[in-house]
Amino acid sequence: MTHNDELLKNLTILYVEDEVNIRELITRFLKRRVAAVYEAQNGKEGLDIYTSHKSEIDLVITDIQMPVMDGMAMIEEILIQDAAQPIIITTAYKDSSHTSDRVCRNIFKPINLEYLTESILFCVGMSPENEAS
Repeated sequence: MTHNDELLKNLTILYVEDEVNIRELITRFLKRRVAAVYEAQNGKEGLDIYTSHKSEIDLVITDIQMPVMDGMAMIEEILIQDAAQPIIITTAYKDSSHTSDRVCRNIFKPINLEYLTESILFCVGMSPENEAS
């Protein structure tokens, strides 16, 4: 077990993504590394899960462009409930309507799993980058 694996194993993550193939791939990757993963297929589901389980959720990872409720609307609602909630955006679009400076990281698709792992650790304050600052 690597040092990163050791750090990740107690985390609970909410992952919100409407594309089934991406959601299944990333969820499978996360479940091998973290304590628990809540999955949602749109912002409304994500917000409902977050509201019910916010005391357990260490990090939210979300897509932006989704049906029912988009990721930006969900992020706004989550930050009303907890302004300090760490959030990572995953998006295929590199424009300002699909990224935010109110979140910890913006990750562009296709998702590099090593960078995702580093970003998770950074956003929950477990990264060597955090210790150096």
